[in-house]
Amino acid sequence: MKNVCDNIKHRKTANDVIHTPPSVALQMIDMCELKEGEKVLDPSAGDNKVFYNNFPDFVNKDYCEITEGKNFFEYNEKVDFVIGNPPYSMWDKWLQHTMEITDKFCYIFNNFNFTPPRLTKIMNNGYGITKIHLVSIDWWFGPSVMAVFEKNKPSIINIMPKVYCEICGKRCNRGLGGRSKNECSPTVSKSKK
Repeated sequence: MKNVCDNIKHRKTANDVIHTPPSVALQMIDMCELKEGEKVLDPSAGDNKVFYNNFPDFVNKDYCEITEGKNFFEYNEKVDFVIGNPPYSMWDKWLQHTMEITDKFCYIFNNFNFTPPRLTKIMNNGYGITKIHLVSIDWWFGPSVMAVFEKNKPSIINIMPKVYCEICGKRCNRGLGGRSKNECSPTVSKSKK
């Protein structure tokens, strides 16, 4: 059996341990519309277990917490819902494992982590965003997004492909280095001497 110290190496930054305010946890739990008997997982409970302790009594609840030797990446039981605030340094790996154990999850993302490539990956795995709320937590790193993802459900938002220059059809220097944002600025090729 691995000891707790071996598991802690998964924590990469101090920003991975940020407590969720109870009002935010309660809002996220409410967004999920949990049903009696569903198995619900808090994947990174932390010291205060703010999600786990606020799950309703009518669900079967469980949690993971690396400092207690309960590593989320070793949790392989199927659950009806995963709800929590994952460590930001592991988003992609975390999302992949989440999608392996559930068809429904609700996470809070900092705006910088709620990116088109990440959302496209989730949607390409068959999940739709069924609910979304924006929140600003005074001591966090700016606005955050609380989102519910459900497999085989239509998404309430779509991801457009990146828009390139409508004149040259590619990524040119438009808007870079003081150039006009309203005019095509093709890359100048260096001539050979």
